Order: sequence, then structure tokens, then C-alpha cells
Amino acid sequence: MANFNQMPIEILEQIFDHLDYRSRRNLTLVCRRWNAVLLSDRFIARNVTLVLNGSRMSWLHKHTFHRAYPNLTLQLDSTIEGEASKGLRLLPTLFPDPSTVCLRLDFPPEPVWVAFCREPFVNLAAVQTLHLTGRCRLASRRVLCLCLEELRTLQLDYPYASDLNLVAPKLSRLHLHVLLNEHIDFLQRFIDQLRSLTVVFDAKESYNFYSLQPVGLHELVIDRRDKGMTKIERNASIAFFKRLHQLRRLELRVKFIDSVVLHTIADRLGQLLHLSLQVTEGTIELKHIANLTRLETLRIVACRVNLQHVHLPALRSFELGSAELPGTYLEGIEGLMAFQRLRSLTLINVKIYPEVLQLTPTYSVERMVLAHYRRIDETHLQILVKRFPALRWLHISHCHGLYKREIDKLKRMLPDLAVAFDEVKSDRI
Repeated sequence: MANFNQMPIEILEQIFDHLDYRSRRNLTLVCRRWNAVLLSDRFIARNVTLVLNGSRMSWLHKHTFHRAYPNLTLQLDSTIEGEASKGLRLLPTLFPDPSTVCLRLDFPPEPVWVAFCREPFVNLAAVQTLHLTGRCRLASRRVLCLCLEELRTLQLDYPYASDLNLVAPKLSRLHLHVLLNEHIDFLQRFIDQLRSLTVVFDAKESYNFYSLQPVGLHELVIDRRDKGMTKIERNASIAFFKRLHQLRRLELRVKFIDSVVLHTIADRLGQLLHLSLQVTEGTIELKHIANLTRLETLRIVACRVNLQHVHLPALRSFELGSAELPGTYLEGIEGLMAFQRLRSLTLINVKIYPEVLQLTPTYSVERMVLAHYRRIDETHLQILVKRFPALRWLHISHCHGLYKREIDKLKRMLPDLAVAFDEVKSDRI
């Protein structure tokens, strides 16, 4: 068996990615190899961020920093003057070539905001990822010109997009909160160059979103949790999706989705490889996406899911349910066994008993995740596992009613099955 310390550096980095700053700092003392991984330029560039707010700006010039930081989070929550302005002038030494910048405008920051955008303070031309958030508008209503030559990813949660004149020729990923129609106008300026788009509607109105021409999109996320996709928008939405010839990944988070709309959208997107549908009301019937014969990954979050009359020949990963729902009820559970190429199955508080007793065993699924069950006992677990004889890896997390002794018994019964178990201790008497 390989030693933990013999793992490739890339694997160690992925493990350390899940730890907070204090834990990573303590792990630098374990051994030289871990210290080298955690302090490498590549790991620091991805994980280390210096967070500054108005009160901390005043002591920047009083401290010695031993490294240049690649990532900056600046919260403009107060006036910056006197000693704080000295700290602002130190930003070029701390961030000579920043790759990620997050700006939080929580205070009317016109003088500082204008000063920050000047190249002598921060080299914005080197920034690759920018996150702009806040609710404060410039008093003079001036238009700020930002030239970000290397910008690839932009997250904009700022209501006054008309105040920004952004030049970003390499922008390809955009995460946009839509509050006003001017956000759609902002999106229109970059729609031809985008490859990934996430649109979050904070209001029920969709404005003129469906009139856009995003012909180059590969990934699209539409979040309209306060509004469903109804027949009223059917013609506009169908015409919109019909133009997405290169789309490979689609995620819809809506209040509900009309079955006719879902069917017609899926009929136009036969090239999809990854699909996620998340609704809070109604039933998702998978027969309406039966035309997605190239689909490899599917995630469904709904209170009710109907698996009848669907055959997805290329499906390899299937996730059902969510911890946020009280439970997901399956109709036609035998449809799980019809996905002959399915390799990974995730069930999150999905109600499948006693229907699981009627399932014919399938030899395709090799990996399974069971999570966030309010109650599941040893008998149900054994019945479920026996329906998947080819299972080789099982992860059980946040499932009340299962404890270490039951898992140890399962391991003895199935010695070839690797089990990862997170015990819920709050359920003990």
C-alpha cells in the first residue's frame, strides 16, 4: 500500500485545498515535503488571498511583508485618508502583478475607487479574475474606464453597470447578477466572446435576456429561483436555446419548469453533455429529455422525479436530490437500471423504500454516494447495496441511523467494497 507521503504533488494539493488557512499553516510544520507543497508558488497563487478593509489600510505601512501576494480582496467600507492613504500606496509592492482581485464597495468610495483604478496603485492590466460587488453608486455618476487586458473571468454583483466602461478583450467567463435592464446591455457588449455565462435574476423580470445571440457559449447557468419557466416565455426561450449550437453544459435553477418548455428545449440541444435541473415546485419527468442521447452527466433537484420512459445511453453520472429539500420521491425507480453505462450514482435523501425491493440488480454502477438521509437503517442499506453487485466505492455522509458498527459489518460482508463513512453523532441518545 502506498504511503500518504508518496502521493503525487497534485493529489496533495487537492487535499490541502479543502483546509482553511490555519490548518494549512500548521501542516507546514509536519515535514519538509508538505512545507514545500503548501508554500509553492503554484499553491499560493491559487489559495492565498490578502483581505483588506478600510480599518486595516492604516497599518499596512507599519508591517513587513515577506512575499508578494497574487490575490487581493479589498473592502471599501470607510473613508481612506491620512495613515490609510499610505497603505493604499503600498499596494503595488504587495501586489506587483495581481491575478485575482475582489472589490467590495460598501461605502460611498468615489475618491478611493477612482484612485484604485489608476494603474500606479494596482496593475489592473495583469488581473485575470475580477469580482465587483456592492450597492454604492458614485456620487458624480461618472463613468469609470477600466482596461483589463488579461481579464478572463468577471463576477459582477453591482447594480450600476452603466457606471463601468470595461475593456476586456480576453473575457470568456461572466457571472452576472441581473437587477436592471442595463445589466443586459452590459452583457450584450461581451456576448460574442463569452464561452461561459452565469446569469442570476434577482427579480422575476427576465428583461430582454432571451433576445441575446450567444452563439459561442459552451456553458450556461440560468438562476431564476423566484420565477418559473412558463408557456408565456416558451417561444422566446426556444428561439434562444435554438441558437446555442456549441452549448455543452446547461444548468437551470428555477421555481418550476413547464413540461412543454423542457421538452422543446431538450429537443433543440441534442449536443448537451452535462445537464442540471433544479426546481422547488412540481415534478421533473425525464421522458422530456429523452432526446439528449449524448448526455453524460445529469443532476436533478426536485421534490418529485419520474424516471419512466427514458433511456439515456451515454449517461455515466447521475445525482438525485438535495439536502435543502425535505425529500425526493421517485416514480418508476426501475428506470435507474435502464442506464446501462451509468457508473456513478448519488442519492441525497431520496425516498426509494420499499420500491428498491423490486429492482433487478445492475452491474454498471461502480461508485455510489448516500447523503443527508433523515433516517436510514442497516437493513435498507444492505438491500440497496445488493442491487448493485459491481459496486466498488461507497460514500455515506450525514445519514442518521447508521453508526460505525453497522459499517464495519458491511465491510466484513463485502470485503471488496471500499467504504467512506462520516458518522452523525447528534442522533445519539
